[in-house]
Amino acid sequence: MAQSAYAFDFSLFDPTDYGTAAPQLEPAYEPEELPVSRPVKKKKKQSSKAVSNADRKATYASFFASLKVISAVFFVFSMICVAMYLNARLDETAKAITAVESEMKIVESEHIRLASSLEGMVSIDKVEDFAENNLGMVKLENYKITYFDSDNTNQVVISGGKSYEDSGIGSKFKKLAEYIF
Repeated sequence: MAQSAYAFDFSLFDPTDYGTAAPQLEPAYEPEELPVSRPVKKKKKQSSKAVSNADRKATYASFFASLKVISAVFFVFSMICVAMYLNARLDETAKAITAVESEMKIVESEHIRLASSLEGMVSIDKVEDFAENNLGMVKLENYKITYFDSDNTNQVVISGGKSYEDSGIGSKFKKLAEYIF
């Protein structure tokens, strides 16, 4: 048989009072009367001015202790209220950001649509087709292009014999140098 680590005290279950099972009767004699007590002398009431310093300090201490507890409870309550308010503001801001982001996505998709439409309208092939068919233009061949070189780069001749001179800073220095030398 296996040994266990439990120990039992069976002596607690043994009855130690071997009395009879018959009901006990109340005694037939009358109990003795208790002696009459003397009247208690009342202490004189202390006047409100005669409160001791210890009582006064105890009163102040209990007042300040209760004031500390009340202020701590108020502080914790106010911090909970502030946290709830800030969470509400954070939720409102998150909703506003989400609304703006969705609006931004809509605008971006509209921009992409318009950009592709514009690119389709302004493509080189469309421009060349419009110029040839509607305006009657023809592409120049390489042999039809003539380049010319002008010696007087600061002067442009306009029809009717009028001329245009560059009024830039380089031409002003040139005129100043001509005037000095």
